[in-house]
Amino acid sequence: VTSHTLSYNFDLPSSHHFDALIGFEAQKNDFESNSVNANKFPNDIVRTVGAGVVIGGNSFKDQWSLASYFGRVGYSYKDKYRVNAAIRRDGSSRFGANQRYGIFPSASIGWRVSEEAFMKNIPVISDMKLKVSYGLAGNNAFSNYGSIGTLGADNYVFGNNLVNGLATNSIGNDNLTWEKSRQTDIGLELGLWKNRIFLTVDYYSRITTDLLLSVQVPTLTGFASASRNIGKVENKGMEFGLTTRNLTGAFKWSTDFNLSFNRNKVLALGPTGDAIRSGTGVGETNITVIGKPLGNFYGYQQLGIFKDQADLDSYPHDATARPGDVKFADVNGDGKFNADDRTLIGNNQPDFIYGMTNTLSFKGIDLGITVQGIQGGQILNLSRRFIENLEGNQNQLSTILDRWKSPQEPGNGIVPRANQRSTGNNNAISSRWVESASYFRIRNITVGYNLPKSVIERIKIQSLRLYGGIQNAFTSTKYLGFNPEVSGYENALTGGVDYGSYPLARTYTIGLNIGF
Repeated sequence: VTSHTLSYNFDLPSSHHFDALIGFEAQKNDFESNSVNANKFPNDIVRTVGAGVVIGGNSFKDQWSLASYFGRVGYSYKDKYRVNAAIRRDGSSRFGANQRYGIFPSASIGWRVSEEAFMKNIPVISDMKLKVSYGLAGNNAFSNYGSIGTLGADNYVFGNNLVNGLATNSIGNDNLTWEKSRQTDIGLELGLWKNRIFLTVDYYSRITTDLLLSVQVPTLTGFASASRNIGKVENKGMEFGLTTRNLTGAFKWSTDFNLSFNRNKVLALGPTGDAIRSGTGVGETNITVIGKPLGNFYGYQQLGIFKDQADLDSYPHDATARPGDVKFADVNGDGKFNADDRTLIGNNQPDFIYGMTNTLSFKGIDLGITVQGIQGGQILNLSRRFIENLEGNQNQLSTILDRWKSPQEPGNGIVPRANQRSTGNNNAISSRWVESASYFRIRNITVGYNLPKSVIERIKIQSLRLYGGIQNAFTSTKYLGFNPEVSGYENALTGGVDYGSYPLARTYTIGLNIGF
């Protein structure tokens, strides 16, 4: 990383203050990995490669770079009014040769209302500030070589012999460029009763254009996908923060609480507005359409279970379906059941996210409790393709105890019959596997004890603290999987899909801090 900055900071008459900064920064990132594989070692003691039989190797090298020019100016008057403006010019090697650089300006205004004369007669308000900002930001979190038509190893028959060769395995895009976000923020900071209660409220509206996406392309190109700047997405919402000092005597108690709402909506997708279908481990599971959030779950809508033969004969179904199989909705109303009946069956966008930390202390003893949770949103639990498929291949969820067994024992109308051959498309992606993502979690509990000064002075140390803690102490959720905080696929178009996420560990900690 190379960085050079030049700054100016000086006061002007009558409490004016001005500062400025200009700079340049460049970074180059290289990653290289080489390996040799061997087996048939004579024993477990000698592990050098030469002691075994070499069976192959691998070499990998990755590189990207970033160059940035930036400048900032700021002006304040009597700590009541503050104006800032900044501009950046960033270039990334990840983008096409024609569009590597982007220019990103921003500006903000702050007004400390509590410093005005008309606020001095309101003693309950100890601090009050209004702020507004607007700016353009760029995102280059994408493949290092997404703009380049890369080559991959391939074989070819030459002279009746199979020889090694190279073939193009991706489509280049010389115009691939920065993903851009234009954001407006309006905020309020309010302190009451000498800041014993401090409230922050922020409203934001962000429009993101030229999204960096790997999208499907016609198979006649010879490729499945290509890197494109496509679409426009809106995110808007509000964030609240509240800090209170509830008790300030010998027994102290403070609380920090935060709450945030976000609404995500796709405004445009390419020149024709065609939907983007995205896949995970089992084919197409998500779809992005205009007017809806990114990455909606995509599949069949389950109506129930075919109770008997008469029920089966009266409604469109797969040719292999039998009584006890899942009844899927004929969405397009054509009297047939096929892939055209797939529809939106949910999304992972929560209604709101919240968190709270309480800190208590009394005579050297301190206790901290942090809770956190999500309300609303959904998860597509693809793990149930295995642990609820009733094929007899592995252990199953207890939900199968309410399965369809016969017309006389129809179960709960959701879980199909035990079915070793998987007829009736019972394992198709459907609303049956869409679950609530809401949860409440006690994230951390920490308790500690600081020895009094009179004790530590006698043993000639500066401080001594004993503490213990629990991480992920408790979780309340209706989700059938291991963890409702799903991040199985790090892609905005496939969010909320769980295809075997790892359980979240509960961790116990005991420690001792000594200062000398």
